Amino acid sequence: MNDNDSVNEVIATLRPDTLTEDAHRRRRSADLARAFQTPRVPQHTRRIFMSQRRPLYLIAGMAVAGLAAAAIIVPQVVSGGSSPSAVTASGASSSVSDGVTSGNVEISTGTKIGNTRTILLAAAKVAAEEPAGSGNVWYSRVRTAQLVRVAPGEYAAEIKKLHKEQEAKKEELKGKPDELNAAMKEFDKKIYQLKTTRLPYAASLSETTDTWRSLNGTDGRRVPNQDVKVSFATPADEANWKRAGSPRLSDDASGRIEEDLPNSVVSIANPSLTWSNLSELPTDKQGLKTRLESLYAKSSAKDDKKLADYMWQTGADLLTAPITPGTRAALYQVLADSASGLKSQTGVTDALGRTGVALDTTGPDDAGEPGRITYRLIFDPKTGKGLELDVLEAGTATPLLQQTFETTGYVDDLGDTPK
Repeated sequence: MNDNDSVNEVIATLRPDTLTEDAHRRRRSADLARAFQTPRVPQHTRRIFMSQRRPLYLIAGMAVAGLAAAAIIVPQVVSGGSSPSAVTASGASSSVSDGVTSGNVEISTGTKIGNTRTILLAAAKVAAEEPAGSGNVWYSRVRTAQLVRVAPGEYAAEIKKLHKEQEAKKEELKGKPDELNAAMKEFDKKIYQLKTTRLPYAASLSETTDTWRSLNGTDGRRVPNQDVKVSFATPADEANWKRAGSPRLSDDASGRIEEDLPNSVVSIANPSLTWSNLSELPTDKQGLKTRLESLYAKSSAKDDKKLADYMWQTGADLLTAPITPGTRAALYQVLADSASGLKSQTGVTDALGRTGVALDTTGPDDAGEPGRITYRLIFDPKTGKGLELDVLEAGTATPLLQQTFETTGYVDDLGDTPK
């Protein structure tokens, strides 16, 4: 069976009702209806593909796209609430060899539908069939759940204490630069330990952010910290939190409206790729591949990431952004040709219960143990659009990060929502 036959089989299996114009219209209506159901940004110590989302960490500016680069969450409300939905999957993972998945992925019915390359090529085909959107502004509503790494009040008290000790040490070692330098390094170690020492309980902080970005580079708006909730992985975790004195796990910053940077970047690793020039990306595979390779050559990512990793990370950012159907189709084709290390699963559900296809890649944990952290993109096989970005740790039920794109679409003005 050739690529085209395999792709058509995948399409027929994953989206049997999408081959007619009437079915397409019905599906679009259902998508919009679902978008209005609901409705910070988090992280694992190795940040992932977070571009259009601003962080709640001890860093300024925008959150980062990438699998490496250390940063720590400083979460921001404390109240009970239901846990963020754990990512679940039905269907077998495929194994990866020499950049192409070997073995067939199975959906819940047990029907074999092809390997990762075939799934990506099928996604390219359905993406190309999607109608182009139009509007002056790109709107997104994103629900983010992140593992709480520090209790803000306790953390602030410890930082204040360390700062006071640091100032005293500077005064004590005036005129002794070598000793002072060594002392400052010790303080850096203490701060790092404070940031990375896990709490004796597992809690997640969830919040919703509405974002409007002008596609002509003029202005934008964000309304973060909506429906903020803290939830615990298990009753035992909540009991441990209470034993620790029930420390506040977030800061109430609800109701804040932020005027957004008009030309902020889509992907931190690609400073020249902005919301206003996304529509200029090539719509053919070779053209897009050449452009991404050019961006990679200019990116700081080239110092610590292989091209295939960069392609996947940048692709994850682009698949949740307002790229054209042609660019989306070309992107899936590029990913199919550079799928080194990727695994795919079908029948995976996101936090809203939407079923999609997951693309996974793995990396080491904070201790350097390989394969412990999974970076996941879930996309809709009916449209090719990104649904959710996750960071998962082996042996842990609660995602380190879960970013669910509840609603995305073009609108005419800031404050409008898709209709």
